[in-house]
Amino acid sequence: MIQLDRRQILTGASGLAAALLPAPALAAGDLLSPAAMRQDIGILYDAYASLHPGLYRYLTPAGFQRECRRLDRFAGTPRSLGEFYMALAAFTATIRCGHSFPNPANQTPAVAATLFGRPDRLPFAFIWLDQRMIVTADLGSGHNLPAGTEIVAIDGIAARVMLARMLPYARTDGGNDARKVADLGIPGGADQPAFDVLRALLSPSSGQSARIVVRTAGGTATVACPLMTASARDAALRPPSQASPYGWTFDLRGDVGVLTMPTWAVFRDEWDWRGFIDASLDTAVDRKLSGLVVDIRDNGGGLDCGAAIIARLIDTPLATDSYSRHVRYRKIPDRLSPYLKTWDRSFRDWGASAVGPDAAGFYALTRPGDASDTDLIRPAGRRFAGKVAVLVGPKNASATLSFAGLMQRHRLGTLVGEQTGGNRRGINGGAFFFINLPASGIEVDLPLIAYWPDVPQPDAGVMPDIRVPARAVDVQAGQDRQLARAILAASAPA
Repeated sequence: MIQLDRRQILTGASGLAAALLPAPALAAGDLLSPAAMRQDIGILYDAYASLHPGLYRYLTPAGFQRECRRLDRFAGTPRSLGEFYMALAAFTATIRCGHSFPNPANQTPAVAATLFGRPDRLPFAFIWLDQRMIVTADLGSGHNLPAGTEIVAIDGIAARVMLARMLPYARTDGGNDARKVADLGIPGGADQPAFDVLRALLSPSSGQSARIVVRTAGGTATVACPLMTASARDAALRPPSQASPYGWTFDLRGDVGVLTMPTWAVFRDEWDWRGFIDASLDTAVDRKLSGLVVDIRDNGGGLDCGAAIIARLIDTPLATDSYSRHVRYRKIPDRLSPYLKTWDRSFRDWGASAVGPDAAGFYALTRPGDASDTDLIRPAGRRFAGKVAVLVGPKNASATLSFAGLMQRHRLGTLVGEQTGGNRRGINGGAFFFINLPASGIEVDLPLIAYWPDVPQPDAGVMPDIRVPARAVDVQAGQDRQLARAILAASAPA
């Protein structure tokens, strides 16, 4: 049994490295032994209990130990790699931190190929509306599924049942469950969308096609849809763009410019994303546009690209920090060092930047956690003085959550759409360790900085100024009611 008394774990962990089981090269049918899984669970428990700054934001210490015992009981029987991955996903989901999970995009090629490397992607994009799977684009089904088609069942499993099965494994911040549902659509805003990963492990297709029950205006039918490779479906979802490798666009709708940004995970140094923002705002200024719409509905965050937009909307410096930063450690314990990877060595030892600890064991972090954090946004370039509307929704988290909050708090623009993801109580992120569990080879993300609000906040995302819910009827009619309302808000006289 895993020892749940943290003092016992910390006392005995110094000899852990010498006793490590070698990482197996697991095939799809191989099983992990209880000893292998419990070794990994011990490392994960130690890392989270020692370093995770938001571990007890929504989960009590007793609740965390209860979940650890549940995971340990699961590990009492040999399990497949997929079963163990799902158990880790369910375990990290109980922390209710959107940045704490076995990130599919960070798994080794061998683990990724075993878990979700099969050519089993569905040939259409969809969103969930009122627990209904609604097609937004046909990507090669062979049946010309129109937008608004409802997928009733896949391979004999009702879509509603499939969603219910996936929700316990999906991540979110606090009680903001709308983000869970939004992230289970396709596209899911990730290299390995959560829906694809969970479907591959919970209800995989057995052949080269899937039996789909569809409902359209003409009635209900059962069709066989060919399955796709991940690369083929990604190419269909994101056709090459001359403007941006990330799908950014800037279009004119009369006197309103629409800046669409489906992601801020713009980590390719060769693309000048700041230049794209400046060129778009320069066009808005040169053409004397009356308004600007910033569409981030599908954007789960990434770099702080919003600061570059705000810099073009202000004429005096704007303070951004309504959240203080806190970490659980000053220097990582040596026993954990072999299992923690990151891109910045300073995360291993905050040094004098971590002030404390306080009575609860937290250190106040006196410098930004990474280069994307900023305490002050200064005006840059020519100011755009027109009306601004920001399209928001439940996928927004991390950097896009912060941007929406800043725009609303400082009255820089009108938020239109639905409640954001993330959580106003504060989130965890800014810097990360990637925990490599040696016995299974699975990686789990560990955020390092907790952001605390200066005053108590509700367990919710940011509410829009103008609420416009997404509706299946609009998808069926080919209408974007949210965008139309945002354009109207940006067109309205000051």
